[in-house]
Amino acid sequence: MASAIRGMWHHLSQQPESYERKHYYTFGRVLGAGTFGEVREAVFNPDGRRVAIKVIKKTALSTDEQMVLKEIDIVRHLHHPNIVKLLDWFESKDKYYLVFQLCTGGELFQKICDYGHFTEEDAAKLIRCGFESIAYLHSHNVVHRDIKPENFIFLDSSEDAPLMLADFGIARIMRSEDEILNTMCGSFGYAAPEILLRQGHGKPVDIWSLGVVTFSSLCGYSPFWRFEDPRSLMIAMQSDNVEFVERFWWGISEYAKDFIRRCLRANPNERMTAEQALQHPWLSGEHTATRDLLPDVIENFNARATLRRAVLKIQAVNRMRKLSLNHGSDSSGSEHNSFDSDKDHPSYESNEKEPADEKPKESLPGGWTG
Repeated sequence: MASAIRGMWHHLSQQPESYERKHYYTFGRVLGAGTFGEVREAVFNPDGRRVAIKVIKKTALSTDEQMVLKEIDIVRHLHHPNIVKLLDWFESKDKYYLVFQLCTGGELFQKICDYGHFTEEDAAKLIRCGFESIAYLHSHNVVHRDIKPENFIFLDSSEDAPLMLADFGIARIMRSEDEILNTMCGSFGYAAPEILLRQGHGKPVDIWSLGVVTFSSLCGYSPFWRFEDPRSLMIAMQSDNVEFVERFWWGISEYAKDFIRRCLRANPNERMTAEQALQHPWLSGEHTATRDLLPDVIENFNARATLRRAVLKIQAVNRMRKLSLNHGSDSSGSEHNSFDSDKDHPSYESNEKEPADEKPKESLPGGWTG
């Protein structure tokens, strides 16, 4: 009887049929929010399981509703112990609801900073998890395209919790090994040079991005941190000359440096594949130095976070000044849209991101932390 009444209500209210599944969930606190919507913690009522529900406003997507449907199509077929699972999805007239496995252990770099001791071997174990998830994706012809520390989160707070890859909002399935993707995508500081140069891209972009994550996990800063203007940055990224500053890289093995260099080849055809990376001696953990990296990592993380906050404040003031100057003019609202699109990549409890005047297209909200 109750089901029939709900069905009649959905028909009268013009709600999609799948919207009926919403009553299975009790929504709780907001885990994060962004331009496209928010991520809410929720309880699956039949068994009391905690989940994360990504709520995406259709109006915010404009003509990009296909992005959500593509994400659903990709993630529902993925089954790997280091990839966040899509458990369910449904929609209303004005929103999409994507129900994911809830991860409560915190982001990758947050967890590193919480360690009392962090060595190369620890880093190699974490990075190996990342490459195992990427190797799985690539074996199924999926390119993630937004690999960055914020998208690696721990399942729970236990000492041996698995590291999970999340947020497939801009992932794509390649129809063949030769297919070339051309969309501007990814996150500033982690996007591969072929994306920024609009040369077309494929699976190697994930290797580049995870190479940047590897570098940062060992020292606390980006390999291209000193290049602030786009021209200098692109020259550095194409040079195949990764700089390992002695002050922070002393005592770190040559195996680690070789691994990073092989990930950060400017020519995507010269980069390691994910499978080759898993065979590299550094990821075995047998060729790692024992120095405690944590003091330098935390020092550089904190310095970078302070700089980011300062730059973001300046950028916000400048954008508000632009908005006030354009107020009342005959504009289409493009300034307002620009302001919105420059928000931090949304939906994680830790929201600090690399500042940039221009960013490639960002993915939809994808927070999983609790």
